[in-house]
Amino acid sequence: MVMVTSCAIAERPATMRKKYMLWILLFGGLWGLSEALLGGWMYGAGMRQAAAVVLAAVAFGILTVGRVYVPVAGSSTAIAALAMLFKFLNEPFFACHLLAIFLLGAGYDAAYSLARGRGKPLIGLAGTYLGFALFAVIITYVVRYSYWISVGWPKVLRYVALSGSIAAACNAAIVPVADRLARRLRARAGRTAPVGTWAFRTACAATLALWAFALIQQL
Repeated sequence: MVMVTSCAIAERPATMRKKYMLWILLFGGLWGLSEALLGGWMYGAGMRQAAAVVLAAVAFGILTVGRVYVPVAGSSTAIAALAMLFKFLNEPFFACHLLAIFLLGAGYDAAYSLARGRGKPLIGLAGTYLGFALFAVIITYVVRYSYWISVGWPKVLRYVALSGSIAAACNAAIVPVADRLARRLRARAGRTAPVGTWAFRTACAATLALWAFALIQQL
């Protein structure tokens, strides 16, 4: 009887992959929306350093929730890639901003995988520092962006030590809180809830609305 019940509620691999893709699209859209709206406003107001910290905090909150719903290595990087696409569709092209988004997601992914999901404050710290350091080094010495290369190593150190440290401290607190909240929400909705439940339908509607908004900006 237990085996029959378990089989009844278990989802097929294909269905699980569809759900994973839905969540990746949803969280990528949410992160991209924060970059386009909140980031656009903060950068437009000249709050560059504050924007780097605030947007990193929002990103790690979203990535943490995303990792609860898609507990697969590489999912955070996929969410970052979609956030890049969303921002690209809604904002003027700034390669440095897109690179920062991608590397922040990759940094989170690496930290989470290395920690095997344990030690959430450490994931927040290490993932943030890794994302900030990778961005500063690549934009300066690989891309050789003039705004960075004109100052060089002192700018790299200042960016990582100042903005990176503030963001890392914030994310050390945000990651465990976001993880707990996401697990409670997922437990309430039902970990094995099939496609067609209210939670899945709400996620579908939100995802469609986010990406419709992004595409309409191109018309």
